Amino acid sequence: MTPERFKLGQNDRVTIDGAHYRPSGRKGRVNFLRLVIDNAVVDTSVKPLSDEEYAHLRTEKKIRIEQGYYSLAFQLLRDRAAATNLSDLSDLKDEVLRDITWKVEWCTRFHHARTGQLGNATRPNKTPEDMEAFIEAERELVHRWYIDTYGVARPPGRKIPGQRRKTYDYPGATTLRKWIDLLDAGEGQPGVFRPQYYNSGNRNQLDPRARSIVERLVREFATGNRLKPADVFARVEVELQALNRKLSPDCHVSVGDGAIRRRIKKLPPVLVDLAHLGPKQTELKYAPVGKGLVTLDGLTPLARMDRVEMDDWDMDLFANLRHRHVRPGLTSKAMAAARRLKKNRVPVRCTVTVAIDVVTKCVVGLHVTPFAPSAAGSKSALQSIVVDKNPVAKLAGCVSPWPMMSRPLEVATDGGGAFRGDFHVTLGKLGVEHRYPGLDPRTRGTIESFFRSFKRLCRMYTGQSFSNVVERGDYASENMASLLAEDVYFRLVRFIVDDYHHKPHSGLGGMRPFEAWRRAGNDLDPPPDEYNRLLAFGLAVHGRVLNKRGITYVNAEYKHPLMGKLRAYLGERRLTIVTNPDNMGNILVSVPADLRHHFPGDGAYLRFEAEGLEGMHLATWLRENRELRRFEKRERLAGNPFRLGAIRDLMRDAEEARRRAGVPSHVVSEEDLNRVVKAIERKGVQVVSEQPVPSGEAINGDVGPGGIGVSMAKPKGSRPDAPQVIGTVPGAEALGNSTNMDDGDDA
Repeated sequence: MTPERFKLGQNDRVTIDGAHYRPSGRKGRVNFLRLVIDNAVVDTSVKPLSDEEYAHLRTEKKIRIEQGYYSLAFQLLRDRAAATNLSDLSDLKDEVLRDITWKVEWCTRFHHARTGQLGNATRPNKTPEDMEAFIEAERELVHRWYIDTYGVARPPGRKIPGQRRKTYDYPGATTLRKWIDLLDAGEGQPGVFRPQYYNSGNRNQLDPRARSIVERLVREFATGNRLKPADVFARVEVELQALNRKLSPDCHVSVGDGAIRRRIKKLPPVLVDLAHLGPKQTELKYAPVGKGLVTLDGLTPLARMDRVEMDDWDMDLFANLRHRHVRPGLTSKAMAAARRLKKNRVPVRCTVTVAIDVVTKCVVGLHVTPFAPSAAGSKSALQSIVVDKNPVAKLAGCVSPWPMMSRPLEVATDGGGAFRGDFHVTLGKLGVEHRYPGLDPRTRGTIESFFRSFKRLCRMYTGQSFSNVVERGDYASENMASLLAEDVYFRLVRFIVDDYHHKPHSGLGGMRPFEAWRRAGNDLDPPPDEYNRLLAFGLAVHGRVLNKRGITYVNAEYKHPLMGKLRAYLGERRLTIVTNPDNMGNILVSVPADLRHHFPGDGAYLRFEAEGLEGMHLATWLRENRELRRFEKRERLAGNPFRLGAIRDLMRDAEEARRRAGVPSHVVSEEDLNRVVKAIERKGVQVVSEQPVPSGEAINGDVGPGGIGVSMAKPKGSRPDAPQVIGTVPGAEALGNSTNMDDGDDA
């Protein structure tokens, strides 16, 4: 006969032949006991006790079991509940039993207070107000009882967002009421507080008759038609309805949405993405990504400024643009928004072009413009890499310096139009390699992840544009624009220099980018000097004439001590010059290749200078030129607004500081600038030149002064001394109001 199965509690004391043991688990029909000496468990000594041996020892009265001996909490529960059998709690650990005594103590004290056993002046009811007052009055006393009993404090309360965490886990009014109701329903037995671990997870509650249907239809969630969970719910419901038709009404099968949703979430993500996205996108999504580019040649580790990544981004923020000279260059969409708002401002999303060092994660170049991305704007961001940016940081109110300045070894960009043309040519002039990593943005992961940091700045201001219309909702982004476009650059500089550069970066193992730059030990390639910077970033103007006075550019004369010698050898050929809109003081004049041997030591270019224009900006020079201002006014009145292509961006207040620091300001191409400059020079010459006095014989000897006809331009009520018409041409009446003497078109 098989002996009765007997299970020992974790806190029981088993005494066999005078030796004490503590249960340490069970396997099959065998209990394992550990020897206890002086209330200390000896882990190296394990004694198996089978059910057969236990039955024999009990018959011989050689074994004694003291239930809950090693748990003070178990003993307290047994005494408090006046229960003779707590076998339903004997398998619990002492920590769990302590939690149960904590709950029982709270319920007991409230019961005593309610029945007047504590001698309280008022007896609390189960209302939220009374229970909260009771908890506030008793919680420290109950906690002190717990500490005195077990020698330890209660653990802190749960973390609840938006609320202060409790120093220990005393209950709230609602929780205490649940405890009291649960204990009352269980007739005061503490077993009602036993954790119901076996119910968690709903492991085996799905009807076996519905399991195959649910598993098959959940698997169809990972198909190319991209089903939604609601579609799976509907399909399961349809098939269960067909199944229930075959069953009696009292045996119908049903499945909740939660059970289906849990099984959908357990599907392997790669399986779902393979069906929804296709194999190529899934492979890109789950392909492991290592440390990124760590070397350029396969041998030398990547060092500071060896690789710089550049990209542009439309800010997720609308700003107000008020500068009237740049408005004609805006998109029709921006101008339509301005007309809709009916205010003296244009809401725009600025284009931000950023250059970032891959190794140190430092921002080494920046450019901001209210216009669309362009090669000229990217070229300006490139120039900011090789100039001192500390004056700009100081003007923006930065506390930290911005010392990142060097000529990079290579620049990585995408293949967009903003990084071709003039931008690509400029990199060649600087001797910097231009790399196109490809269409996958993860190959330029450093710059792509950096733009997410910029969104933190956008969230600080009103007027966010958000990523799409769904995310934006009813938020009136354009109406909420509060930041002036002229100030966007300064806010970005302050954010980069004082926030981003000093924030721990996960890509650097928690190190700050500024510290990574400081610790980098490699020598930096020095930036180009002023001559080479002008040669690389200047705007080329072709077809210039060298005469006795030098070279004229925008009505300014540039001279060089050797210009006579150059003119003697040059003949009728025209020259190409390189100009800098930030500094009208000098230009570079290209010497034809066949004449360079006549100018040994001067290289391929001669520096021509204009007296009194050193450090003057092109826009300033044009504004100060009286005759050009007159031309501008006439053109504006004629309906052809004057557009100076060299107005570079929105930083009117920073213009002087940026020019002094050598920070770039080009926002137009050489072609646009040359076209405008030619028109300016041509009109300027016409304005300042004296008009020739008419000479030669009269049109017709028979026609005297005023004999062409009746003046139609004579205003009514003109001055008395205005010249009078003293004759007419015979037949003028037949011509009516015409003043044209020729049958052909007007010249």
